[in-house]
This record gives sequence, C-alpha cells and structure tokens, in this order.
Amino acid sequence: MRVYFLGVGGGIPSIDRALPAITIVHKKHVLLFDCGEGTQLQLQQVKLSPQKITQIFISHLHGDHVLGLPGLLSTMAMQKRANPLSVFGPTGIKEFIETSLNLTQAQIKFGLNVREVEKGIITRHEEFKVECLPAKHIVPTLTFVIRMADIPGRFHPAKADKLGVFPHSLRKELVKGQVVITPEGRRVTPAEVMGPSRPGAIIVYTGDTAPNPDLATYVKKVDLLIHDATFAEMHKDKAAEFLHSTAQQAAQTAVQIEAKQLALVHISPRYASSEIHLKEATQVFPNTFAPKDLEILNLRK
Repeated sequence: MRVYFLGVGGGIPSIDRALPAITIVHKKHVLLFDCGEGTQLQLQQVKLSPQKITQIFISHLHGDHVLGLPGLLSTMAMQKRANPLSVFGPTGIKEFIETSLNLTQAQIKFGLNVREVEKGIITRHEEFKVECLPAKHIVPTLTFVIRMADIPGRFHPAKADKLGVFPHSLRKELVKGQVVITPEGRRVTPAEVMGPSRPGAIIVYTGDTAPNPDLATYVKKVDLLIHDATFAEMHKDKAAEFLHSTAQQAAQTAVQIEAKQLALVHISPRYASSEIHLKEATQVFPNTFAPKDLEILNLRK
C-alpha cells in the first residue's frame, strides 16, 4: 500500500507546498482524499493517471480542498473515461459539482455517483472500507477512517507437506480461505495450514480540524494518522480562532488514538519550513514526520 502526499499545504498554494490532496493506492484501488487546485499536475508528477482513480473523498467545501475537483472531473471526461466514479463529501458537495460542471459545460458521460455523508461506513469493498465522522471545523467537515481488510495468517508449508497438499494451486486456494481436496482425497481446511489472521492497516485523514476528542472514542491503534497541523504553538490563538490544530495538538491526538506514525499536513504558507512543527510534535509523539509535496510512503503491516 502506498500513500502519496500530493499537496501538504493549506489556504493558498506556495512554491514549496501545493494544496491538500492525498492519494492511497491499494491493489487495484486508487483513493483520492481532497482535491485542491493543482492536484492534476501533482498526479502527473507521480505518474498517477486520473483515469485510475476509483473513488474521491472530500473533507469539506473550503476552496483549498475542493477547487481542483471540477477540472479533474472534466479531464476524466475529455480522456473518455468509461469506468464509474463515486465522490463522497459533506452536505453541499452535490450542488458544488453539479453547478460547476453545468456552468463549464463539461460533458460527463461516465457514471458519476455523488454522495453526501455524515458518519459511519460510507463505502465497503473486499480489500477495505472507509468510514467518516464529523471533524471540529468552522464549516461541516469530515474525518475519514480507512480500514484495510484483515491480512490472512501465515502459510505453513511443513504442515501442508504433512497433509499431502503438494499442488501449488491447492495451496493458493487454502491461502484464499477455501477448503481443498488433495489428490489422495483428503479434505484440508485453511485452519490446518494457516496461522491466525492479522488486522489490516488503519489510516486516518482528519481534514481540517481542531483537536477532536470524538476521534479517540471512534478509532484506536491507527497505523498512520494524517492530521491537520496548520499552525505552530506561537500561533495557537489562530488555531483556536479558525478551528485548526497546532502540530503539538496533532501529536497529542496521535498519543490518544495510539497511532504508530503521524504525518503533519495542511501547513500554513506563513511558515517557510515545517521544522518548527516537527520539533514541537516530536516532543510529544516521537514517530512524527512532516512530508513534503510528492513524497510517497510505503505502508506495510
């Protein structure tokens, strides 16, 4: 599984930071979270085709998170996209998309399913499911929780040998959870040759938010927390005024939800670098990083 930090800035774009856009690639699924202005160019930089995006999740309707979406959908149409696309977001996302596409006369001929959501499971697949809950921001905003499916237990070749499961095709079926019959007629179940399953990875993308105590009651033991860290502590009054978080507050949330890694994003353009954010956060939660635009994280269990 790969996480692409396409844009880690907030508010307005800068030379060093593009506007918010995070892509998660897992098997055949390409999930885009937020779509700030310039997202299409960032996708080109990392060689991800818009046509491969399978679902889009918009945290809220502030321009820095959503103004790249009409252009992205128009490009998909111009490139003759055939596969359907689902877009999830808060109340108002339907009107925003319909109005912008109608006024620009975009010819959307692929299936476009736009869903306004609030809380709970919003999409489920064999490999993962995505849930959402309200964030703490000045407009309706969603925090997304991506839960990957459990990982099958480890296959034990010695046990398979002992039971006479020699054909490779039968071993593959056992790994998939299927009962098999050996050439000698023995019935073998996955439990006889597989170890216990392991929990899949959990990723949380907060969107813009002030510290949210509801998150710790909703999810624990997160593999990657991608958290709003707009301000450093010297501007914590601004964070409180506009319902954003400081890097230190993001780190405190990482501790509360027992995260393994914390990524600081949505850095205000007032900061030339993220060094102060990283310093303040690591004092609370050491396993913190401040990704740069186009950085790619390979997330493994």
